[in-house]
Amino acid sequence: MQPQFFTTPRTARYISLGEPGPGIQHIWFCLHGREQSLQDFANQLVNLDTPERLLVLPEGLSRYALPALETTPEAADTVASWFAPDSIEADLTDLTVYLNGLATELLAACPPNTPVTVLGYGHGAAAACQWLAAGHVPYDRLVLYASIFPTEINRQATLAALPNRPVTVVTTTTDSFKPEVAGEGLVQDLHAAGLPAQLRYVSEGPLTLAALGPSAELAPDPAAPESR
Repeated sequence: MQPQFFTTPRTARYISLGEPGPGIQHIWFCLHGREQSLQDFANQLVNLDTPERLLVLPEGLSRYALPALETTPEAADTVASWFAPDSIEADLTDLTVYLNGLATELLAACPPNTPVTVLGYGHGAAAACQWLAAGHVPYDRLVLYASIFPTEINRQATLAALPNRPVTVVTTTTDSFKPEVAGEGLVQDLHAAGLPAQLRYVSEGPLTLAALGPSAELAPDPAAPESR
């Protein structure tokens, strides 16, 4: 007995730190990790939340409650994931359609040619690469933080399909993460794909622009032709 697939509209959720509008100078699309709540992810990005920056935190379409440690059901965290091992192809298609639509709407509400950074954390790094490899969304920089690529995703093939944009790989100096988040091999794969990549080391905790290097965020170019 084989499972069948049926495509149906879904209502997705996202957090916006900042409001789209004429005052926005930088846009970040930030993809959370596996089984992570949006609020937990937002807490890691608190240092990036400034008036001139729009942070968009989409939630994965697979949403569910983790068992609470306490006895009260209200204490359970609602978390999400981007894909499941037994439906990876369909999940990747869904997330691409979802994120394309969200990005199109929000970019249209901001000044033309506003620099776009995409940040993927944990499994969100693999989701970000799969999304951007489709080539439908303009972006200026990709940040892969504590990246984990499931074995069901061909990492080398995915990276080879990415546009030629700078990539920063961020890895932690602590030992609280799994060994696969070490960034050296990922940087090697990025270089093999012909992409400019650098490796940064950070301590566990809220992310800062300083941790991502001096070119973590590009300045708007008022002379650039409109492309969005």
